[in-house]
Amino acid sequence: FSGSVFTILSSFGGAAATRPAIVGDIFGLKNVAPLSARQLSVVLPGAFLGPKIVTYFREQSVTASIHDLSQKVDNAEFTDAFGMGKEQLETLISQQTVTVPRLMELVPPGTVDPTPFVYDTSMYVLAGFASMALATNLLLKPVCTSTHDKGQI
Repeated sequence: FSGSVFTILSSFGGAAATRPAIVGDIFGLKNVAPLSARQLSVVLPGAFLGPKIVTYFREQSVTASIHDLSQKVDNAEFTDAFGMGKEQLETLISQQTVTVPRLMELVPPGTVDPTPFVYDTSMYVLAGFASMALATNLLLKPVCTSTHDKGQI
């Protein structure tokens, strides 16, 4: 997993650096600048939205994990630990009083810690986006070399 993440992250700089050359090879040199600019108009919003998507789904997973773990804690023990009952759980979550690590101290032994799994949904969504990108890239076909501009850029 770590090797895959490293490979993916290290390829982003290389993809940006080689984008004009690849566009020129596939579509000809005549319109390298406009085509590269169009590609960047998609890459830049993706760079902005990617972290937002990951954060959104991570927070959803953390909240769901807190709800699940709080059901495994005795009501009296929960109230003693957090000063409020479980009916105030949403308030405690928004104030960051109740957290997964804090609940893990209170749950019965043998309860699985959900922390390693909070990014699962984010990764599935991003894998879906990557699959859609792959599908659209597979639909692209090189322009016939006879239509390439042979002149200087």
